[in-house]
Amino acid sequence: MSESYAEVIVHDEKDPKGKQLGICLILVTLILLLYGAMFQTLFFTLGIIMIPVSFSTLKNRYREYEYLLVSDELDIAVVKNKSKRKKLASYSLSELQCMAPVRSHRLDSFHSNPQLKVHDYSSGNQEHTIYSMIFASQGMLQEIKVEPTEAMLKEVRMHYASVVFTE
Repeated sequence: MSESYAEVIVHDEKDPKGKQLGICLILVTLILLLYGAMFQTLFFTLGIIMIPVSFSTLKNRYREYEYLLVSDELDIAVVKNKSKRKKLASYSLSELQCMAPVRSHRLDSFHSNPQLKVHDYSSGNQEHTIYSMIFASQGMLQEIKVEPTEAMLKEVRMHYASVVFTE
């Protein structure tokens, strides 16, 4: 098999409530600090405690998924705040059963299996083309949702054309 390589980075947009949570935490912290400074030191102390809580909650809001396809291996990692990288999973394409767009009817037979585990590594934006990849490894079915580029699709299709569908 010839060497194939593709790398894709996708920004995670699945957390719309994260922005609302951040705004609420900042507002609560400011209200506690202002009220405590004017009236009671107990509220001021609570406001001081809320500063690191707010900061630690807000600092991990930005996430990107990185797909790295090298030869027969698909590695998936998450990058938090453009600084921390953590490998999430590694899949062998020889175990690929089906790859099709999320809404494809080719996936219906797999979705009827109650033991199917779903992992969503896509941006969550419905306007983007999201694909489902079904892997059967060690007697377990896994569905991973990804947003491949044309180059990545071409590489997978070149070696596994019988299980890759673009309909």
